[in-house]
Amino acid sequence: MKHRVITKEAGSIPMISWPDGSWCLQANVYMLDLYYRGLSRKNKGGTLLTYAANISHLLRYIFNNKFDLAKLTDNQFSLFIKTLQAEKRGGDQPSVSVRDSNSVIAIGRNCLDFLATVGRLYQDENFVSPNGQIRAEQKEFSLKQDSSRRSQGKLIRKFWHHRAFPSPSPKHKRLPISTVNVEKLRQIIQTESNTHFQRKRRYVMLKLLEITGGRRSEVAALTCNSVYQASKTNMLEILTAKRSGGREEFRFIPIASHDVAFLIEFIEKNRRSVIRSTCGNKNDDGCLLISQTSGLGLRANTITQEIATLSQAAGITEKSCPHMFRHRFITKLFVALIEQHKFENVDSFRRALLDTERIKQIVQQWTGHSNLESLDIYIHLAFDEIANFKDTYNIVNTKRVVQSFKGTLNQIQIELKNGGQLIEISERLNKLVEEFQEDLDRT
Repeated sequence: MKHRVITKEAGSIPMISWPDGSWCLQANVYMLDLYYRGLSRKNKGGTLLTYAANISHLLRYIFNNKFDLAKLTDNQFSLFIKTLQAEKRGGDQPSVSVRDSNSVIAIGRNCLDFLATVGRLYQDENFVSPNGQIRAEQKEFSLKQDSSRRSQGKLIRKFWHHRAFPSPSPKHKRLPISTVNVEKLRQIIQTESNTHFQRKRRYVMLKLLEITGGRRSEVAALTCNSVYQASKTNMLEILTAKRSGGREEFRFIPIASHDVAFLIEFIEKNRRSVIRSTCGNKNDDGCLLISQTSGLGLRANTITQEIATLSQAAGITEKSCPHMFRHRFITKLFVALIEQHKFENVDSFRRALLDTERIKQIVQQWTGHSNLESLDIYIHLAFDEIANFKDTYNIVNTKRVVQSFKGTLNQIQIELKNGGQLIEISERLNKLVEEFQEDLDRT
């Protein structure tokens, strides 16, 4: 009988040490536990990296106070939670807390989950329990399922609770980024970019956030190959993040021909020269958005930093982040669907969203949301937006095509004002107009 070693892919698992650099066995056992649970490791760590960052607060607290992790008491854990609450920013904001109550609760729950693993490691199943050394309990809540999944029963989620946790702070609804602020970001790219490549990449990044509604990790993972495929099908393949078990899923989003042409121009004129001067074709990872210094794909955090940098330079005082583009995309999708199908109120649209297969299919395909109940906030935003204007398009795709092309025209106008080459821009514009006409014919 022949035996062979069977390996499993296990990259991007965080390795955790104590503050003095020594190996933390318990924390790394916990990381393995999370890996076997199937939590995401995408974008160089994913959910595992978030959990690692959260339990690092507890490890520093234990190390600095010379406590024994396996003998941590309930009072010591309670003091840890109070320490998280008491931490202030310092500097010119000495009275502002580093984290709100919801952040403290999230860290506390991860730490209790970690400590429960520590208990199991030392064969003490009741280490974290209602009557254990650390007195906490696991609670449950159920998520509503849409019509296609109701036969599977309720979706149950568990979470840890401890008496020391603060009361949750009100959840702030993050609104979609405004048209005015999107235009401010587009305008500032021309003057605030250090190189021609950085300028072009920022335009592409902004365009992708607008037309895909993708999460930042999904936009960072977009490949050149998916763009070339979209030139044949007008459907852009995009990775769907937040899937259980770390499994890879993809969805297809309609994309206008002029947007595909814009992306291909970036690939062949700008990206290609950076690849040649950095990593070379052999080491090209295929990501559309790449670093100018390494030629490798950008990290999701870089997209957040880029939006923050541009927002500050543009003098935008409101909160601006990549996810607000997603809010904008989904809200406008809902506005178009409501207008097209003439839904009269929030309840009628919510029922159709959950029970009408065609609408449900469109929304899930375009947004990557598996649980449609989580889209309620966008339904309210969409009806609020409809109440403020009457002239809307009745076909979902037409409005997206027109708005996207308008953004491209604004970008070209900025380039002309800043000394762009007239002949090159003219040729590009003619090609884009032809593609735009084809897009309108299709809608």
